[in-house]
Amino acid sequence: MSLPAVSNNNVDSSLQGAYQASPVKSMIYGRGTSKNLASIIETLGASRAFIITGQSLSTKTPVIKDIEKSLGNSHVGTFNKIAQHAPILAIREAKNLVKETRADVLISIGGGSPIDSAKAIAYQIFVETRIWIPTVAVPTTLSVAETTQNAGFTTEEKKKIAVSHPELVPKVVVYDGDLAVYTPTSLWTSTGIRALDHAIELLYHPLASEIPTKRLALTAISDLFTYLPLSLSDPSSAVHRQKLFLAAYASLFPFLYTGGVGLSHSMGHALGATYNIPHGITSCLTLAPVLELKARTQKEEAVQIARVLGYIGLKGEETGDSEVDARRVGREVAGLVERLGHKSTLIQYNVPPGEEVNIALHALVKGKDHPDFQNVVDIIHSLYGREEKSVM
Repeated sequence: MSLPAVSNNNVDSSLQGAYQASPVKSMIYGRGTSKNLASIIETLGASRAFIITGQSLSTKTPVIKDIEKSLGNSHVGTFNKIAQHAPILAIREAKNLVKETRADVLISIGGGSPIDSAKAIAYQIFVETRIWIPTVAVPTTLSVAETTQNAGFTTEEKKKIAVSHPELVPKVVVYDGDLAVYTPTSLWTSTGIRALDHAIELLYHPLASEIPTKRLALTAISDLFTYLPLSLSDPSSAVHRQKLFLAAYASLFPFLYTGGVGLSHSMGHALGATYNIPHGITSCLTLAPVLELKARTQKEEAVQIARVLGYIGLKGEETGDSEVDARRVGREVAGLVERLGHKSTLIQYNVPPGEEVNIALHALVKGKDHPDFQNVVDIIHSLYGREEKSVM
């Protein structure tokens, strides 16, 4: 589905653009709201709920058992084998179980992998039956897979691919701060940088409208810079986590778009699926250097990035030079990543030296024909933590 012709595909959408809402029906937030899932699925006309989740939530926390109990007789099954990056074999296994139980709604609980997996399961069921089964997302991280029509998963060859359809947008999103406190602090704050990645890259996305998308993204950036450090210093605070959930939703406010989000995301997908690096960490690695590249090489995009300064406590410190200000944003992002304890290198994540070209080829659709191919190779090289210049 494409946007109306009024959308001019320009990075600057301040005076012309279009917003096309996604088919999400409800976003429900507040501490304890996950206890109402039985009545929530009734609003969708559903009565047979199947839970999609991962091992950690189901075996190391009371989250899944509590939700199963609250669902009562409407709970017909749980699949808890979804691993990082949504492997296709687990998705196929879960799909068969969903069909066997005659479930009429999927409830995904966890981070981006369970949420994307539920979408992929719904898509596969549609392909086989021509019937869409709705999904309800109950996030426990800040990755924000719950607002999009895209479902990314990993093939048996460790390649990240995706399916996309407006019907894959979760019909209801439930943000419960009481569930979020069970998420390990490192995972929580690193996925917060993933949300920041969404918000900043949407500022220069050619299909993102000024209202509501970019304005909400800017408020999300402000809240992420404010509450991520507070959540780090007080990890048991459900209040801080609840506020960050709302920031995450605003960072990728539901709208229908095609293609990827931006260069940092593309590099993150190439790194994450191939080398099993969590997506929160990939954003910690790639966002700041991508912003520096945009500042240096893309004038229009630099103008959009420079807007961030006024939302992170630096209003009045803008120079009016978009390159200088966008570079400052990149440094502030890098500083936030370091303050949260997520500064790292590819070596730390066991990425073999010399993989720069392969990673760039996976990240860029046009491969070596992409105008930023050498720039991406250089960025990847810098992420190893070595100072010598990359050679091709």
